[in-house]
Amino acid sequence: LLAIPARPAPSAEAVQLFSDPLCAVCHVPSLHTRADYPYAPLAGVAAPVFTDLLLHDMGDALADGLTDGTATSRQWRTAPLIGERLMRSYLHDGRAASIADAIEQHDGAGSEAHDSIARFHALAAAQRQTLIDYVQGL
Repeated sequence: LLAIPARPAPSAEAVQLFSDPLCAVCHVPSLHTRADYPYAPLAGVAAPVFTDLLLHDMGDALADGLTDGTATSRQWRTAPLIGERLMRSYLHDGRAASIADAIEQHDGAGSEAHDSIARFHALAAAQRQTLIDYVQGL
């Protein structure tokens, strides 16, 4: 029953910038245990893990040639973003050197995230940096 490490509260702008490009569709900010969870201390608990734990087609650029069950090499489970502030490499397999690089790598041919990346690029430079800083602080 370890507590999730505390972090400074983000600005409302940063939270909105995470939602606007649809980052929060796959990197769901919080998952909740059900109210009737059989272990009472964990019942109705919200965990800010920033994942939907689902498989998504990330396109050809991120395909790694590996498969697992019915998952193809283009499919990746949404990596939780909790703890990003402690990481030194990013993306699902650590191939990105920065948050900005990880975001850009979501835009390969056939990636489900293509629309999100287009929305990210449409943000003003200062807004993109606010979003990157937000993710970097998770």
